[in-house]
Amino acid sequence: MPKRVRWGILGCGSIATAAIAPAMRWSTTGELRAVGSRTEARARDRAELVGAWEAYGSYDALLADPEVDAIYIGVPNGEHARWALAAAEAGKHVLCDKSLALSVDDARAMREAFRAKKLRLVEGFMVRHHPQWTLLRELLDAGAIGTVRHVRSWFRAGLEAEDDHRWSATLGGGALFDVGCYPINAARFVFQSEPLRAQATSSWKSKGVDISTDALLDFVGGGVASIHGSLRAPFEEGLVVSGDKGRIVLERPFVSHWDAVDVILERHGTREVRHVEGANHFLHMIEHVEACILDPEKPLAPAEDGAANVAACMLVRIAAQ
Repeated sequence: MPKRVRWGILGCGSIATAAIAPAMRWSTTGELRAVGSRTEARARDRAELVGAWEAYGSYDALLADPEVDAIYIGVPNGEHARWALAAAEAGKHVLCDKSLALSVDDARAMREAFRAKKLRLVEGFMVRHHPQWTLLRELLDAGAIGTVRHVRSWFRAGLEAEDDHRWSATLGGGALFDVGCYPINAARFVFQSEPLRAQATSSWKSKGVDISTDALLDFVGGGVASIHGSLRAPFEEGLVVSGDKGRIVLERPFVSHWDAVDVILERHGTREVRHVEGANHFLHMIEHVEACILDPEKPLAPAEDGAANVAACMLVRIAAQ
């Protein structure tokens, strides 16, 4: 069994360049070996920028490299399933940027392909690896706010460029699969179960591409989640978890950068602020995935293969149509 995971980046966009590649370099159990892009010139440029050893002018060439153990897939949502399945066929583990896929069928096919090959497939929700989320889980498990009754979460950002791929129906654009999937993931994390029903409404830029989506999700036991995602609003994020004995507030649940954050616990008429030191959740995610690759018996949690989150997103999409 190898002692380090050798990574390749397939599609080196802004997140891969600014966050994923540095995390791979800083990791103690992995290394960034190669970058694959659609042209040799861009591949060489990206490889030099992120410090990769090899540059490949096609994704297929990257997948054929025997010195690469795992692939980070950073292409647009609409291409995730295609290249993840190709990576599985090539014998590579995959960390895939969210959203894992755009349909339940594709997500399940991806999951089964990796299981058949005894490979790891992880959806890249880095937020689950931030210590504020670890603290949230500890507080919930300890019954700090009693039984959770309601989750409210939102993630908004302004996307003004009309030619951005996140407005493309073919490439899987729209608010739900870009930002709305985060509040949905948060609700599933809190309730530790899957939504039973959804009521939803969306505003549309074009067919299949939502500008914003709002939804109510019903969970087993009567819990309800209110989620909102938008690509036409000033940046804002938040997570409020309410129980029958109090509530927990995460003011910056999704985009914390390196900054310290506060987890606020309100109960019995008091307000307690738990200070969480700054952390790089991308680095924590990378090292967690590496640990899961190096030890096939290690549980994937708090990460997931992502199929369940795709199913929850599709529940919302169908309800909004």
